[in-house]
Amino acid sequence: MPRSKKQASQPMPQAPVYYSQPNNKILYFMMGIITLFLIFLTIKVMNLEKNLGSGSSGTTAQAGAAQPSPLDVNKIKQYAKDMGLNTGKFNSCLDSGAKAKEVAAQESYGTSLGVQGTPGFFINGRFLAGAFPYEFFKEIIDKELAGTGSSNCSDYSTQMQQYCKDPQNQAFNPVPKTIDTSNAQVSGPANAKIQLVEFSDFECPFCIRAYPTVEKILSDYKGQVRFYYFQFPLTQIHPHAEKAAEAALCAADQGKFWDYFHKVFGLEQTQ
Repeated sequence: MPRSKKQASQPMPQAPVYYSQPNNKILYFMMGIITLFLIFLTIKVMNLEKNLGSGSSGTTAQAGAAQPSPLDVNKIKQYAKDMGLNTGKFNSCLDSGAKAKEVAAQESYGTSLGVQGTPGFFINGRFLAGAFPYEFFKEIIDKELAGTGSSNCSDYSTQMQQYCKDPQNQAFNPVPKTIDTSNAQVSGPANAKIQLVEFSDFECPFCIRAYPTVEKILSDYKGQVRFYYFQFPLTQIHPHAEKAAEAALCAADQGKFWDYFHKVFGLEQTQ
């Protein structure tokens, strides 16, 4: 039987190969989108810089705006009205600067006693500089009432001694000074055994912190403490302190100093 001829080999069909290939139309389209986005972003940045530079009242500018001070002159005048003062006299007193010299004199007197910052206290002449916790005041007052007050640092608690043992850096100086209180605002009985003097600034955050401490002292030692208040505005760092101090003395002319004192410090407790 004749052998069949070997069939000629045929090329095997190849499976199609799928691979990524750049599509020029899509690429150009994407590049156009990116370009438009960059242009949009540039315009937004330029507008933002313009708004910040011009001080516009947009949302961004408002977010960084400083909150108005509770000691703004217009607000102080409103407090005077709320307290029932003769606002014509009060406003005239405040606007004219009639009390500026008196404020300056009280500050100068405090400086002569060694007060450099606020609040500065004298408890029967013993100096305590700063918004110390109630317990520090209590220790000094209790010693004075017991007749054991001392000029020696070592006679006080270890906690107190850390503030008086260095003569060059004394936040507490137990050596008493005689304080002329004739120009201070006064509250409390004249025969009180404790003379508490404060040099203070209505805008000082540490004075605001000390306010409830002073109130607690006057409550816990009712009838035993006579409280004297002097103006000591730190105008270099507290821009509203001067007018707030003058306003206090304008209110004092109408017998409303302590109303003003509690009004301002009371409001600031919530700020």
